[in-house]
Formats: sequence, structure tokens, C-alpha cells
Amino acid sequence: MKLKNLFRRGGGEPAPRQTIEIRLAPEQLLPLMLDERIERLGPSHPETVEVGHRLAVVLARKPEQRAQALDLFRQVTSTKADTLGETHPETLAVMAECAALLQVDGQPATAEETWRYVFETRRRDLGPAHPDTLSAACGLARALGALRRGPEAAALWRHVADHRTRTHGEDHPDTRTALHNLAVSLLDTAQPAEAETIFRRLLRTSGPREDEEHPLVDVRANLATSLYLQGKREGAEAEFRTVLAEQERRSGPDHRHTLITRHNLAKVLNDLGRAEEAESLLRTVLAGRARTLGEEHLDTHRTRENLASVLLARDDGREQEAVRLLRRCLNGYRTQLGENHPLTRAAGERLTALTGHHA
Repeated sequence: MKLKNLFRRGGGEPAPRQTIEIRLAPEQLLPLMLDERIERLGPSHPETVEVGHRLAVVLARKPEQRAQALDLFRQVTSTKADTLGETHPETLAVMAECAALLQVDGQPATAEETWRYVFETRRRDLGPAHPDTLSAACGLARALGALRRGPEAAALWRHVADHRTRTHGEDHPDTRTALHNLAVSLLDTAQPAEAETIFRRLLRTSGPREDEEHPLVDVRANLATSLYLQGKREGAEAEFRTVLAEQERRSGPDHRHTLITRHNLAKVLNDLGRAEEAESLLRTVLAGRARTLGEEHLDTHRTRENLASVLLARDDGREQEAVRLLRRCLNGYRTQLGENHPLTRAAGERLTALTGHHA
């Protein structure tokens, strides 16, 4: 068998031209493109602004680069405002992207200011029922919810839900999302009865496919919460058990949502006077949170504190274990929250009352 010699070619035949292709990730390529556009076209040229916008979108997907993305979004917004006008649709669209990133980055107050400007401008220029206006209303409502301004958030979600119901019908995914968020806002504003009605409506009208943003298991979990807040403990227990079985099947016993549901079910059972079952569930939650979150995570400490409360309420001689659990919670709260945090003070007062010594 004759092997072809790839290094020597006879007859004076010219060597083929070789091309080396180098592929760069967008976050590596776009900064180079941006520098080139700035140098060749200037910082305000539409092509430069477009590349800067594309880079901001890419960086926004990486938590460690959100600050840089926000800076780029602001620069793009400023340039578009100077060239197109502050109320131009393109300017408002970039402002909306910036507001959404501010919300994800844990800056709801700044996000609320930005969303409010976008919402009010679109409502004035496009009308209250325009899809872009409703999209801005959703963003503003989320920011208000994060700021614990429940009544304002609920009013906006109701506005969106009403318009989307009229336009798309109540079975449309966008309508269902707005209704679900309205019901959650009603829970936050101590209106669980109306929230229950909406959650049951969502379960009753659900189609063969679940909503991507709010699957039916989430709707049922919130229904259980609405029942609990109305004092309907037996109904809440049944719903939480249904949710728990589905979450364990889908996500496993240690998934965050599974542990939250198990924790909520323990609360219901304890209120129903079934402390032994509540204790067993809380011990399972404590073990799961210690494995997945760590022994010193705040959620782990909160579970310890709730377990201590159940042990004390049972009044069967396990006060010493409850004291140990509370002491560990207190140390964790002091380290992570400080001496003056309400959780720290409350845990310290409980320990002092139990032991007779200043905690």
C-alpha cells in the first residue's frame, strides 16, 4: 500500500493555500468589533450603537458581567436618546432591557424608576392596551412586588390581565401569566379569597400543555397557600400533599421547591395539632437543606428554629434539644444578620426565656 506524502509534492506543483479558521465566542468577538466601529465610524454611529447593544445583551447573560452590561445599556440608551429622542420606541426598548437587568441584579428601586418612565411614556403615546404598554406594565409590576408595594403591583397586574383577557382570551399563555401574577399579588395584600378564585380558575381552564412560566404545580402550591391564609387547613393540607408528590416525582426530594412545600405542609400539620407528623417533616427538610444549602445557610437555620418551636409545643421533655437548636440558630443569625436584626433579637429572647440566662 502506497502512502501519500503530504509534505513533498513533485513536478513543481504549487503548494495549496491554507486557511486557519479561528472562532471567537461572542463575548470575545463583539468587544473587538465595538473598538473597530468606534475608531472607524465614531461612538454615535448606528452601526457602533448596534454592536454595543449586542454586546450588552450577551454580557447580561453572565452574572459576573452584569455591571458591564448595565453600563453598556446606559450608554446605548443615552446615544439613542441624543440621536432619536428620549421617547423614541428604540430608546424605550433599550431602557426596558436595562430595567429588566436591574431587576435581576437586585436593584428593584432603580428598576422601578426606569420601568415607570417606559410604561407612562408608552401609555401616553401608544395607549393603555398596546402590547408594548402592557409589557412595560408587567416589568413595573414585578419591580413593585419586589419593593413590597403589593397594592400597586396588584392594580397593574389586574390592568394587564383584563386587557389580555379581552384581546387573547383567558386560555392564552400571556393572559394566564398575568392572572397568576395578579393572584400572587393578592396574597401579598391579604386578599386570599380572591386569589383562591383565580387559582381555581387557572386550574379549571388549563389546556393539555402547561404554562412554561407558571406550571400547574406552582398554581396548585399557591392555591394551597391561599387556603391556609383563610384558615382552611384541611384543604391546604390536601393541596400541599398533591404538590409535594408531583415535585418529588419531577425534581427529587432535595429540590428547593420540594423542600419549601414539605416545610409548608409541616406548618399546616402543626396548626392542625399533628405535631409528630410536623416534626418528622421538619427533620427531613432540615437534613435536605443542610445537604443542598449548607449547615449555616439562613434557610437551614430557619428550619432549625421551626423544629425547635414544634419540640417546645409538644411538651414531652425535649426542651434541651430545642435549646441546642435555638442556640445554633442564634449564632448563625448573629454572624450573618447582625445583633440587631429582628430574627437575631427574637431568637435571643426565646433562649433567655427558656434558660433564664441572657443569650
